[in-house]
Amino acid sequence: MDNPAASKTSGALPFSPYEFMIAGRFVGATRKDGGVALIAIISFIGVALAVAALITVMSVMNGFRTQLYEQLLGAQPHVYVDARVMTPNDVSELVAELEAMPGVESADPVVQGQVMAVSDRYETVIQVLAVEPSDLAQMELVTQGETAGSLTGITAGSLERFGSGRYGGNGIVLGRGVARQLGVSIDDRVTFITTAMRNTPAGSIPTQKAYYVDAIISTGVSTIDDALAFMPLEQGNLFFQKNGVVDLIQIRLDDPMLSASFVAPIQERAGVNSSVFDFTGQNPAFFDALQMERSMMRLLLSVVIGITAMNIIGGLVMLVKVKSGDIAILRTVGATRASIMRIFLLVGATIGMLGTLCGIILGVVLVLNIGPIQDVLNALTGGPVFDPSVYYLYRIPAELDVGEIFFVSIFGLIMSLAVTVIPAWLASRLDPVEALRYE
Repeated sequence: MDNPAASKTSGALPFSPYEFMIAGRFVGATRKDGGVALIAIISFIGVALAVAALITVMSVMNGFRTQLYEQLLGAQPHVYVDARVMTPNDVSELVAELEAMPGVESADPVVQGQVMAVSDRYETVIQVLAVEPSDLAQMELVTQGETAGSLTGITAGSLERFGSGRYGGNGIVLGRGVARQLGVSIDDRVTFITTAMRNTPAGSIPTQKAYYVDAIISTGVSTIDDALAFMPLEQGNLFFQKNGVVDLIQIRLDDPMLSASFVAPIQERAGVNSSVFDFTGQNPAFFDALQMERSMMRLLLSVVIGITAMNIIGGLVMLVKVKSGDIAILRTVGATRASIMRIFLLVGATIGMLGTLCGIILGVVLVLNIGPIQDVLNALTGGPVFDPSVYYLYRIPAELDVGEIFFVSIFGLIMSLAVTVIPAWLASRLDPVEALRYE
């Protein structure tokens, strides 16, 4: 006669309530199984801390990445159009057409050139951008720098006189690093010298002219601050002998991250004779390195989660040894090998899932309270752990990414299930007769 209990058990569907009930009892700690419970707790804590570390580190990296982009793109445009082959009328028409495009914040004609900048004591080679004074005043770098406590934007002087006077006047704006290299301040004289020759009664000589510092600007990026200056567009056109032709049309977008999608439509409007490229094309190696660094950090921290999940194996192996009698009884009353394997998979998944969930909560709490945590660390160390004079930021930036949290949740659960497979398989292969021999 068939055993009714066996028939009922063998007929149970996979992951039926009784499997969850038994798995829950196995996960629970008892005095007898204290060693198993301790390993389970250590595994739980390890997974939670690894997940929290991954979320926190990736959020801080996202914050730094966003801040770096904001600083870089505060001083440089998002899309460029080479306008050297265009007539002044073509440039004006294209600028009006571009500014009418949805998503385009501004389109500014620019003349650029490299000069030798000479003060009374020092000299250095810099890049000069000649822009409309109104365009410079509306630049995101300048407007954001007006907020209290900002270390970027206009750090000395003002733009009130910039662009005033004949042919745009003789006022210039220097990057903070350029001003430091030249040893100059507001109203000091700086002479620009170019390799373009001009004819004089004494023969051909390099073009040079004296200018006066109206303002000093900081972008927060040393490579830009150390090599950049601004002058009025009209004055730049005259100084660089452009005869009304501009070098570039610099386009700023409402969302810089969409710059690549604007290249094709802008190229269509600019024509085949003009090249169009976005800000990543200016220095592709730099932006590729940022993306690779982010990917490698995610990979390394994912490995940490995998290593901590390995602790679950030890706990489950011990659990199989301790619960061998219970497993044998379950097999005797009709539980299948597949059912035993599912029970132990549920045990490992429970530890991993709870650890991942607590890690996500801990990571989110750390990210949302990164400011107070920084204050505590400053108080404990007696000084700033995050020097604003170096990083141009008063706070450690952190930005939560829902996609990152989803990735961590799925990865933590997959790793917990993966490391559980072998102990669960060993439990399912246990021989009931041998297990009960010494019970």
